[in-house]
Amino acid sequence: MAASSQTSVFTLLDIGRSLQRMITAHYNKPYWIKTEIAKLNAYTKSGHCYPDLVEKQNGRILAQMRATIWSDTFQSISRQFEDITKKPISEGMTVLVLAKVNYHPNYGFSLNIIDIDASFTLGEMAKEKIESLKRLKAEGIFNLNRSLDFPKVPQRIAVISVQTSKGYQDFINIISKTYSHFNFKIELFPALLQGDNAITSIAEALESIESKTQEFDVVTIIRGGGGDVGLSCYDSFLLASKVARFPLPVISGIGHSTNETLVEMVTYTNKITPTDVAYFFIKAFQNCLDELQDLNDDFKSLVKLKLKDEQQELKQLHYNFKNEVNALLQNHNFHLKEQRQRIKSTLPSLFRKGFDNLDNSSYRLSWLTTQKFQKQQQELVQLSKSLKKESKNQLEHQRQQFHYLSTTLNLLSPDRLLQRGYTLNLVNDKIITSTTELKPGDRLKTMFADGYAESDVIKIKPNENN
Repeated sequence: MAASSQTSVFTLLDIGRSLQRMITAHYNKPYWIKTEIAKLNAYTKSGHCYPDLVEKQNGRILAQMRATIWSDTFQSISRQFEDITKKPISEGMTVLVLAKVNYHPNYGFSLNIIDIDASFTLGEMAKEKIESLKRLKAEGIFNLNRSLDFPKVPQRIAVISVQTSKGYQDFINIISKTYSHFNFKIELFPALLQGDNAITSIAEALESIESKTQEFDVVTIIRGGGGDVGLSCYDSFLLASKVARFPLPVISGIGHSTNETLVEMVTYTNKITPTDVAYFFIKAFQNCLDELQDLNDDFKSLVKLKLKDEQQELKQLHYNFKNEVNALLQNHNFHLKEQRQRIKSTLPSLFRKGFDNLDNSSYRLSWLTTQKFQKQQQELVQLSKSLKKESKNQLEHQRQQFHYLSTTLNLLSPDRLLQRGYTLNLVNDKIITSTTELKPGDRLKTMFADGYAESDVIKIKPNENN
């Protein structure tokens, strides 16, 4: 329909200025507004920030507005926000902003943000963490990882970290250089360790390790320095549930000592720093080595005791054998003397009965004596053979037992342990089993299977758990 001559006609600028006056008049003070940051739109060069704000319900956008935070204000707000929440302002956050309502005919409607209540966001994050913790427990996965069996010797370690980080370098220096004789097998799975993208990055690293779990004994997530800043990603339910369900023990060392995160809560064990994680693995190795040394010492003692018992038993058998032979010979000598005495006592009566029977009796007596003596002699020879045979069998049995024990002892001898990759450390030809036996300047002699190496002790670092 065409406009009549009496119809009022306004320009677009007129409408814009009218709206500007009305909004300025009615919205003349700042308001606290609860909203979600859909996009941050921060510009490094100018320092200004132009966030897109939204309000959602069940995933549906109910309202959205454009906002501005000028450079100086944005720097001040960001610094204060990060000091309180330990996390930078980022997209997806629910925040409570103090903003002025503005309208400009050329730039349109916007909110000028002059402050953000970090405590509100911190409360929202805390509530989300509590809800995630309840969910982990309700789904029965909170204690899954720490219920796994920890390997006696955690030698093959999958590490999730950043290769250039100081924490990772400290870990490698301790576990692969200072304690290189333990021969740890380390494989790095690089990942972002802080920020919003860290959740996806660490989860992808865990998936890579899970695809070849048979190649590893344990997993560790290490992050050096940085304090509590950037740790909110470790309160993610998605990441915490993935760690809790992981089929290998996970040890965390992300470099802070307060406000334990969800990921740290569900790991097999949590250590403060990468250095603590390294010494945790080393202690497991050292405990196993000490146990082997104790077994070796016990075995040596048992072998010595067994040899001593066998030697004593052999000595007793020899003594018993000698006594039995002497007793048998004495018994036969007694019978011979008795026979002679009987012969002497019967001679007078035989003479009285007649010399005719003398020759016959003498012959019979001589024959009987000879037969008896030969029989006794045969029995003595047979007994001697039996005793020799039994003694030989006993000696052979003891020899086989001694050979078996010697062979077993040889398998556990220091030379064999050296050939299997272990080493022995000596100072002045004395085996060193503890750092308390060393002092700076000592000449350390490290024995290998194919020789030895000498080095000077520069620094001694006792285990902090001792």
